[in-house]
Amino acid sequence: MSWVERIIRLIETSTFRHAALSAFVFLLMAFGSMLLSSHQIESLLLDHVHGLVLSDIQEQERKTLSDSQTLASRLNRDLPHEKDDKIALVLGPDGTVLYGTQSLRQAVARNQAPATGWRNLSIQGTNTPPMRVVGMQLQLADGGIFLSAFNVLPMLERVRVIPIVAGSGLFAVLLSSLAIGLYSSLRSMRRVDRIRSALRAYVGGEREVTVPASPNGDEFDLLGMDINNVLARISLLMDEVKSVSSHLAHELRTPLTRLHNRLESAAERVDSELRDDILAAVEEAERIQRMFKAVLRIGEIEAGRCAHSFEWFEARGLLGDVIDYYQPLAESSGITLRQEACAGCKLFGDRALLFQALANLLENALKYAGEHASITLLARLRDGCVEIGVADDGPGIPPDQRGEAVKRFRRLHGSERSGSGLGLALVNAIAKLHSGVLLLEDNPPCGLLAALRLARNHWDEERAGLIDALRS
Repeated sequence: MSWVERIIRLIETSTFRHAALSAFVFLLMAFGSMLLSSHQIESLLLDHVHGLVLSDIQEQERKTLSDSQTLASRLNRDLPHEKDDKIALVLGPDGTVLYGTQSLRQAVARNQAPATGWRNLSIQGTNTPPMRVVGMQLQLADGGIFLSAFNVLPMLERVRVIPIVAGSGLFAVLLSSLAIGLYSSLRSMRRVDRIRSALRAYVGGEREVTVPASPNGDEFDLLGMDINNVLARISLLMDEVKSVSSHLAHELRTPLTRLHNRLESAAERVDSELRDDILAAVEEAERIQRMFKAVLRIGEIEAGRCAHSFEWFEARGLLGDVIDYYQPLAESSGITLRQEACAGCKLFGDRALLFQALANLLENALKYAGEHASITLLARLRDGCVEIGVADDGPGIPPDQRGEAVKRFRRLHGSERSGSGLGLALVNAIAKLHSGVLLLEDNPPCGLLAALRLARNHWDEERAGLIDALRS
C-alpha cells in the first residue's frame, strides 16, 4: 500500500475526522475570540483616552478657559513640547494657530464638525508619521478653539500584539490537537487492521486465529474479547455441524451404495422390459448420491472447512487444463472451445477449487449451448479486478432470473435437461471463498457470460494486513 493510500485511509478514520472537526471549530472560536478581543481592547483604550481628555479639560477649566491667548501661553509654559502622545491645539478667534501644529489645524478644518464635541481625526503628514487623534474640541469665550486630544495610534500598536500572541498560542494548541488526533487515528487504524486481518484469516479457514485483546484494556480490547467469544462459539457450532454432517453422510452413504448395488444386480437377472426400469432407478440413485455430495461440498466451502491452499499461478495455465479435460466431450458434440487470456494475468487462490468452478461453468455451457456452438474460456483484467469465466452463444439466462440461478436447487431450463440445480451455487460459494462474486451477464450478440470476478487489491491488502498484524 502506497503512502498516499495510507494517508487517505488515515483521513477517512472517524478518530481523525472528529479531531479535525474539533480543531476546525476551535480555530473558528479562536479567530472569533481574536477579533472580539481586538475590538474590546480598542474600545477600552478609547474609553481610557476619553477619560484622560475629560480630566485634562477639567484641569484647564480650573485655570480658566476664557482667553485663547492666555491658554496658549500656559500650555507653552506647562507643555513646552508634546509628550506621552498628548496633543493640544489652540486657535485664536481669527483661526491662527496659537499652540499646536499646522497639520492638526488642517485636520480640524477638514472635519467640518460643530465647534464643541468629540473628534476622531486621521492625519497623514509628509514629513511626520501618521496619527490617529482622539479628543474633545471646545469653543472659548473669545471665539477661539481649544482641542485636547491623544494620539492613540502608538497605543493601539502596542496593545494589538496581545491578540497576535494569543492567536499564536491558540494556533500552537490547534497544531498540537491535530498531532494528537493524527497519532490516535494511526493507533486506532492499526488496531482495526489487526482485527480485520484476524477476521479475514478466520474467514479463510484459520479457525485458531484470535483478535489481539487485553483483559484490562480499552474499548478495542473489549471489542476484541467479544469477537473472540463469538468466533469461539461459531467454531464450536461449525464443529458440531461438521460432526453431524459427517455422521449423516456416513450413515446415508452405505444404504445408498447397497441400494445401487442391489439394483445393478437385479438388472442383470431380469428381462429387458423390467431391466430398463431398474437401470433408470440406478441412475436416480446415482443422481441422489451426486446431489448429496454437492450439498456437502457447498457447505464445506461456504464454511471455509474445505481443504484449500491459496497461491499465485498463471490464469492461462488454468484455462488450458480445463480445456484439455473437456475437449473430447466438446468434440463429440461439435462444439468449439477457445481460450482468451491476457498476458501476465495471475490469480491468487486455490487452483483446485477454481478449476472446479470453471468446470461447472463449462459443463453448463456444454449442456445448454447446443451442437456446433462456440464456447470461450476467458481471463481478463477489468476495473482493477481479474475475471475468469465462460462465454457461450446459447440461449442464456433471462436477466430477471439470474439472481435465482445461483441459489440451491434452482432449475431454470426444465427438469429434463437440468441437473440438480447446485452447479452455480457451488461456483458462487467458491467465488465468495476467494472474496469475489459470480457475474452472470449477456454475451453479445447472444449467449451468456458467467465469470468469477476477483479483486486484485484485496489480495494485496490481505497479505499486507496480515503481515503487519503478525509483525505488530
